[in-house]
Amino acid sequence: MEMRRITDPQVLKGLAQPIRQKLYRLLVQAGPATGATLSKRLGTDPGQTSYHLRELVKAGFVEDVPELARDRRERWWRAVPGPHGWSSLDFPTPEGQAIASAVKAQTVIDEFERVRAYEQSRDTWTEQWQAAAMSSDTFLRLTPAELAELTGELHELVVRWKQRSNEHAAAPDAEPREHVFLFFHAFPERP
Repeated sequence: MEMRRITDPQVLKGLAQPIRQKLYRLLVQAGPATGATLSKRLGTDPGQTSYHLRELVKAGFVEDVPELARDRRERWWRAVPGPHGWSSLDFPTPEGQAIASAVKAQTVIDEFERVRAYEQSRDTWTEQWQAAAMSSDTFLRLTPAELAELTGELHELVVRWKQRSNEHAAAPDAEPREHVFLFFHAFPERP
């Protein structure tokens, strides 16, 4: 599936709120849900949850699923399928840069909160899961072209594993499967 490249700052703004990132992630991982269910899962006010879901719809990250509703009052939502990505270089205006910076900052906060949550609950996972989980970092000396090559290879590897994950989701097997969160950052830094 082709990645949706976000180049409109107003679309990217749809992910600027922490609650929106959490709603989107929950819909990606758990599948379609009602606003009431999502509100309970996140511990948020139903009206607030509904507002943020509508904002995610406007930005194209979430869609209404009326065919799942049992009556006219019930409203179901699902994540729009497929990966999305963006680069701060796609937002040259000051407003675009501010939005891109805010979304990136919130994304990084969310990623590290998820690492912390895993570490705090690590002993609730089996030894097999604990042994398979990992954290790693390294320091390399690369040119911009080499860094681009490295990130391209990592992206290809992740895409391959995502396809494998999707195949197993479509045809469940006896092996226990859990959602696995993988993230990496690769960037230049000065000591």
